[in-house]
Amino acid sequence: MQSIYRKFSSFEALVNDFMTRDGIAIRCGDMEGNTSEVSYKDFAEMIISESFHVKAECSSVEVVRYEQTVDSLVDIFAHVLAGCDVIIADPRVPEGFNEYAAQVAEAARNLRESQRDEFGRIKGKGGEGELLFFTSGTTSSSKIVRLTSKSLCTSAWSGQCMLACGKGDVILSNLSLSHAYGFVCAMLWGLAYGATVALGRDVYRFTGDALFFKPTIIPGVPSQIDDMLNKEALNPELRVVLIGGAPCPKRLVERLKEKGIEVYVGYGLTETSSGIAISQDPDEPDAMYPCPGADIRIEQDGEISVATPCMMLGYLGREPMFENGRFFTGDLGWFDEKGRLHLKGRKNDVLVLSDGDKIFCPEYEESLEQMCGLPDLGVILKDGEAVLVVGSCPKDPAIAADIKKKLIKEVDRFNKSIPHSRQISDVIMTPEILPRTVTGKLKRHELQELYK
Repeated sequence: MQSIYRKFSSFEALVNDFMTRDGIAIRCGDMEGNTSEVSYKDFAEMIISESFHVKAECSSVEVVRYEQTVDSLVDIFAHVLAGCDVIIADPRVPEGFNEYAAQVAEAARNLRESQRDEFGRIKGKGGEGELLFFTSGTTSSSKIVRLTSKSLCTSAWSGQCMLACGKGDVILSNLSLSHAYGFVCAMLWGLAYGATVALGRDVYRFTGDALFFKPTIIPGVPSQIDDMLNKEALNPELRVVLIGGAPCPKRLVERLKEKGIEVYVGYGLTETSSGIAISQDPDEPDAMYPCPGADIRIEQDGEISVATPCMMLGYLGREPMFENGRFFTGDLGWFDEKGRLHLKGRKNDVLVLSDGDKIFCPEYEESLEQMCGLPDLGVILKDGEAVLVVGSCPKDPAIAADIKKKLIKEVDRFNKSIPHSRQISDVIMTPEILPRTVTGKLKRHELQELYK
């Protein structure tokens, strides 16, 4: 029977538990205002039935296109239950990426097929299939992460231990399920513990869905939540917002708190099946406690390493990337006196200047954004010195020149607050949007290449 803290060991165990429930699993709607619902029991029966069809096809690796529908979710669960590895394609990822996902699936499928024995079984593979996620979900240079239903269910359980949902909750699912954060927090977590998951009506327009579905919980990235606040599109029934996927600005937390909404901030990676730490203190959302089973350590250089039962099997086609069972995240952080984790940014966000001095880019960018009021900016290294690049600038030369004049004044004011060797030496303006991941993180290496 259902328990609000039961740890499921597989999708099979989870789907069997669905059969015992009497609540609503999925709620859907359309742009005309019509709604439909699927019970947990009906959802389980659809998954089990479809899994038999998938098994009959003897597929080994498939790309499942997720289109915010019950059928898409049924396909994902059914393929995994049938022992098929799944790559989730999403219409929101950049053009060309889904084609790349199909190529990866074909290569993986050929590898799997070459491993079949004389009885048609894949050697060394049994039980449920894996879910293959891309580390950024956006580029062909992304590594392909092998996750299991057990690691994903364990991630959902560890999140439930930190922030509980249950029957009576409605979770708005408008994150891409091709990302581990969206898959676990906007879908699997709610289904595992009896909430109703409301599938967004339109993957490209989400701001009206809170008022339509009246969720009690919204998992989101900062840019989504900020847009909903700006458009006054948050419903009065909303009690919790879970922020992940990108750094959360303090101003966003304050705006949500003013509306009486509890804010939780989570930290995790694709390689750890999503979250490994989450905030618990409403007044300190940047201070995160490790999730159950997550052994988080700060290395000598400040890098965060982790060992967790939610860990990936490895990267597809590559040797496991572990050192003594630990994964080195590439993130920088520190623990306070209460044992709470604080993030500082990425190791590659540190620029080494020509004199050997170092600057931490996110600190610069946060200060400059507040001073200039321009959100699309990034700091890079050019000729050994720090340079500010500002994107999304007006194409009109006169307007751009006026903005740059004011911007340089603010940069000069900023420079007075730091040592001369670490000051911003130049400002580059461009009408182009700076390269970012779908969760809003700056692709600094790409920006560096554009202006090196």
